[in-house]
Order: sequence, then C-alpha cells, then structure tokens
Amino acid sequence: MSRSRNNALEFSSAGSIIVSGSNSYDGGAGKFGAVQCLKDTEIDELNATNIVTDDGETPDTGDLADTFNAGTIIYGDFTDITLVSGLVALHRI
Repeated sequence: MSRSRNNALEFSSAGSIIVSGSNSYDGGAGKFGAVQCLKDTEIDELNATNIVTDDGETPDTGDLADTFNAGTIIYGDFTDITLVSGLVALHRI
C-alpha cells in the first residue's frame, strides 16, 4: 500500500492555515489538500490544479456550490481560496 501523505490523510503533519470572514489565501505557504469548513462558509473562489469539469475546464465554486455547511471537507490539490464569510481550515500537503 502506498505511503503518501494523501493516502494516509496526514494533513496535520504538514500544518494547517485558518482563514475566516471575507479573507483569502493566495498560496504563499504552499498548496493544500483539503478545505475543512469549521462554520457554515460561503466561498467566492477556490482554485485547484487537479479538478476539472467534463469540458476540461477548471471549475470555480459556481460549478460546485456557493455555501458549504460546517463539517464539509473538500479534497483536492488547491492553490488559493477566497471566502465571502465563514471559517475554514486549509490542510497543507
């Protein structure tokens, strides 16, 4: 079995960043593999390197949803995020 961080879900060993309110994270401290909503959260923009729609385009949150409930975890290879409101933990990879 593979021992990569993603397969073992060891995000905490690489650290996490907390983003709240109407703030953003621009990828300055590296990519993150999970967005964990700690409160109900409205995401304005979420950019990923490995998520594409069926037409081959990188989706924005308008293609996914606008508001995510507390407890939601979105997995991927993300580079940056902009919130409208809420509180998230970005788990680095």
